[in-house]
This record gives sequence, C-alpha cells and structure tokens, in this order.
Amino acid sequence: MLLFNLVYGVLAVISWSAFFYKLRDLLRDRGNRELQLLCLAIATFATPFVVAAPWLYVRIDSALGITNIATLITYTSVAICLASFLALLVSWSSAQDRVKLWHRTLIAYGVTSVALMITLFSLGNVGDGEHHVDFDVHYAETPYITEFLLVYAVLFLVGMTGLAWMCWRYAKAVDRPWLRRGLRTVAVGAGFGLGYAIPKVVSLTWDILGTSPLHFVSVNVAPMCASVSAWLFAVGFTMPAWGVGLDNTRERLHQYRAYRTLHPLWADLTQAFPDVVLFPDLYPQNASKALRSEDLPFLVDRQVIEIRDGQLALRPYFDPAVAQSAREQGATQGLPDDQVEAMVEAAQIRAALNAMAAGVHEHHAADVPHDPAAGDMGGEREWLMRVADAFATGARS
Repeated sequence: MLLFNLVYGVLAVISWSAFFYKLRDLLRDRGNRELQLLCLAIATFATPFVVAAPWLYVRIDSALGITNIATLITYTSVAICLASFLALLVSWSSAQDRVKLWHRTLIAYGVTSVALMITLFSLGNVGDGEHHVDFDVHYAETPYITEFLLVYAVLFLVGMTGLAWMCWRYAKAVDRPWLRRGLRTVAVGAGFGLGYAIPKVVSLTWDILGTSPLHFVSVNVAPMCASVSAWLFAVGFTMPAWGVGLDNTRERLHQYRAYRTLHPLWADLTQAFPDVVLFPDLYPQNASKALRSEDLPFLVDRQVIEIRDGQLALRPYFDPAVAQSAREQGATQGLPDDQVEAMVEAAQIRAALNAMAAGVHEHHAADVPHDPAAGDMGGEREWLMRVADAFATGARS
C-alpha cells in the first residue's frame, strides 16, 4: 500500500508540474488548439495518480457516497487522456484536410468508450468493499464490470499502439532536436503502456472463458508499467519546451566559463592597449558578476575581438625565437599539435607584453596569429580559451 501511495504521489507531482508548466504557455495563447489538447491530455493523465492513490481513493468514495467510484473517475480520465494525446499527434502529423476527419473519429471512439464505461459501471455491482489496488482482479468475473474493464483495456491498448506508432514515425520527420527526443520518449512510454494494456486485455478475455492465471501480473506488474509510462509521457510531451531552456542555460554557463577563462588574457592585453576596448563601462569590475549580466554573450564576443586586436597591436614585439622555443618544448612533452600552437601563441603574447613593458624597441617580423577557426566567432572563442588557459598556466609557472 505504501509503495502505491509513494509511486503515485511522485508521479502526481511530476505530472501536475508538467501541466502547470504548459498552462503558462496556454494562458499566453488561449486560442491555440494544440496547447489546449496538450494541457487536457496532461491534466487527465495526472488526475489518476491523485485519485488512485489508496489513501485518497477511499476518501473520494466516502465523500461521494459510492463505493469504488474513484476507479470510474480514474479510468475515465485515462480514456480522455489517450483520445487527447492521439488528437494532438494527428494535428502535428496530418495534413489539415485530414485532421478534422481523424479528430472526429477519435472523439467519437473516446466518447463512445467513456459512455459505455459509465453505463456498464452503473449496471455492475461493486459495492462489497473498497478495492483500490485489486479492483480489476476482484471484479474480473462480475457481470457488466468485466465488460467495463475490457472496454477500458481495449481503449488503452489502441491508444498506446497509436501513440507508439505515430510518435516514432513523426520523430523521424521533425528537425527540432528536443521535439524529436520528446516524441521518442513518448513512444518508449507508450511501449511501457502496452505492458499494462496487453496483460489486462488477455487476462480479462481469459476470465470470460474461465479463470485467468495472469491476476498477479494484472495487479502488480501492469500498474507499475502504467506508472513508468505516465512518467515518460510527462517528460516527453514537455521536453520541447524545457529542453530549449536547458540548452539556453547550458549555453549561458558556457558563455560565463568563456568569460572567466578569457578575462585574465583580455585584461593584460587591454591594459597595454586600452583603445581596443569599445565599451569599457559594460564590463563588471568583478568577473563573477558577469553571469547575471544581460550583455554576457556580447561581452564574450567583445573579449574575443579585443584580444585579437591586442594581439595584432603586439605583433611588432613578437619574437620568432620565443615561438620556436615554445614549439620545441611542446613537442618534447608530446602534446597534440593544437595544444602546442596554443602554448606558442600564449608564450608569444606573454613575452611581447614583457618586452613592451620593458621598453624594448627592437621590433621583429611576425606572422598573423594562429587562427584555426577561420573567422567563425564560436570557433574563435573556443580557440582563445585554450590560449588563455595556456597563458594562465605560463603565468603561474
């Protein structure tokens, strides 16, 4: 009992969190039919994990005065959920002239199934006690309830099969990475859903002919498969939204790491050549405050440009002998070519800054700084981070 309360409670929190996450988007775009369907689908598969939790199940029955009515609420919610999910996928994957036909078909099947379930439940006798965990097995051979359970299980089987097929197929056609991952996650969730539906359909059909040997699977394994399925649905259907936010957060943290890594090299070069700094007032005095700056991506790009400008201004002070010595040292250590070039560039900058500070007037001819990024700003940033690491390592040694 405790296990079901715990598992259902966790899934309820996850599912309702997903609902309120998407509800925020719906409130901004109230007329969006697909968001309406998605919110309805998430809400109706979140509801069973609240209603079916044993501690609340008995309280709902007591409040409404109908024994086991919570089972009807749970199964009706799941039926609406499946129809909503399928209708949503039809909207995503079908041509507009086919959407209305499929929507009407799905709605007709869903409404008919729910009406049958309510009618059969009302005709059956389930008033001999609370059966929040073993309802399906206890009433498997009860007139009308057997048919009630079979209608629900077949609907669940059809829904999971449709979701698995449509999500996996549609995932191959989309070009948004997080949408593709989300659809595949839902398809896997539907696979677990089949682990619930197939044993239920087989067991109920068997009970019509005799006594099914699958009651243990129906009571213990099938609900756990449904729980895993619901968790994967919550993750998969919201993944396109929070996945983009995750990418943005990851990129911002990478920008911050780039800012912190480049800052010492940038500070030394701009101290020598302050004129290369275009917007000096934008840079925070403390580098740790850059993470909160709305201008962080712009600041990192400016760091890259200003470091390159400083390098070009230092070119007359670059000594080929310094480059040769650093290259030989890197080769002796057996370092990869790119790391050796980063060491060479850092050593040239350090030596040139020292020569300039010492007032050395003997100028040397120098090549253009190593540029493996070929002008790509992202590549420039990554390369100069390696140079900055080598520059900081040299300063400590």
